[in-house]
Amino acid sequence: MKTFITTMGCPKNLVDTEASLSLLVGEGCIVTDDPNEAELLIVNACSFLDAAWQETVEEVERFSALKAADASKKLIVMGCLPKHRSEDWRRGLSYVDKFLSAGDHGRLPSIVRGWQEPDRAPPSVVAVDAFDAFENRMLLTPAHTAYVKIAEGCSRRCSFCAIPRIRGRMVSRPVASVVSEIEGLHARGVKEVSLLAQDITSYYSGGARFADLVEAIASTGIDWIRIFYVHPGSLTMDLARRIFVHPSVCRYLESPIQHASDSVLKRMRRPYTLARMRRIFGGIRQEFPDVRIRSEVIVGFPGESDDDFDRLKDFVEEAEFASLGIFAYSPESNTAASELDGAIPEELKAERAAELTDLQNSIAFGLNDNQKGTVHQVLVDRYRADADDFPYAGRYYGQAPDVDGEILLRGSGITVGEFASARITDCDVFDLHAEVA
Repeated sequence: MKTFITTMGCPKNLVDTEASLSLLVGEGCIVTDDPNEAELLIVNACSFLDAAWQETVEEVERFSALKAADASKKLIVMGCLPKHRSEDWRRGLSYVDKFLSAGDHGRLPSIVRGWQEPDRAPPSVVAVDAFDAFENRMLLTPAHTAYVKIAEGCSRRCSFCAIPRIRGRMVSRPVASVVSEIEGLHARGVKEVSLLAQDITSYYSGGARFADLVEAIASTGIDWIRIFYVHPGSLTMDLARRIFVHPSVCRYLESPIQHASDSVLKRMRRPYTLARMRRIFGGIRQEFPDVRIRSEVIVGFPGESDDDFDRLKDFVEEAEFASLGIFAYSPESNTAASELDGAIPEELKAERAAELTDLQNSIAFGLNDNQKGTVHQVLVDRYRADADDFPYAGRYYGQAPDVDGEILLRGSGITVGEFASARITDCDVFDLHAEVA
């Protein structure tokens, strides 16, 4: 059965896609990059924000047109959408044969088997593991880097977020499973693993907490360990010391603060204050001066006053984030925030987002400019065939794949997928330029 799958949204969805492909290939499916020739079409959907929902609907409608022209094709939608906004998709996505919630990718083999051998139709309900096939999945990332999901779901109750409803309460993978996967990746030549979870520092499995897991991963010999989504409410100096003690752990901290006004944080149901953020980020910078911190913020949250926004700007300037995701608030149905008074006009949201973006760009350029003359180990990601001046692109420890800038590199002896020692020579807001040292 020829299969085409498209992945939308975050790297956590990408990991599920990789596991799904491994399961389908195990059932005899053939992966194709042409949806027109596919017999099975799969959309691994994102519906976290309105824009993502609309993009998902457009993609499903595109595949529905292919299915309408050939009734033998099958269409599956999996990921975040099936548990989210069900009143919308049940009405408008009639061509879909199966909906699979996030973590249900393990049902794919039995579904395909039932279509291929209808006389041996499997049970309608199949118990599955949310981490099924993670240890031997087909990588869609470059061969030297991989995402590793260590938990599924989230048990927090932030007022603006639908993730607990979409993906359920947090469930952590066993340490042995994560370590086995990373050992396998290391043996396949992977040099960098990015650990993923919605709330990674709440990891707990079999008595092991997150720092224990990091220690076990460091023992595998993998070159770089990168950590995503450290909730500011559970970030402590003790945790920072326990993870950064390992040389393989990148001094890169991705911690989404969302805001810096105590009153807005309270309405967001974020369990920390501006004073705590100042204390913890300041302490980490003092003890680990080479750390690079990335964050995300929401502007235009209901009730955000001019003073609230000014506090956010002041803290962004003070914190000097290496990079910052800036999002205008978008109400999500069935979340507490969608019922709050004090909606901010769209024009004002856009103005605040633009103002904060200008501020962050200035900060990022200054930080990049300060790097001139420094030497970094660069993991070379790709060859740039159309760039004669800097024909390679890679990243140092302070740049994560897909979300941060790159180091544009030139010199001799450069190999994609390997490390190169490089001296920074120039920069712009997002990227650094370097020559092999």
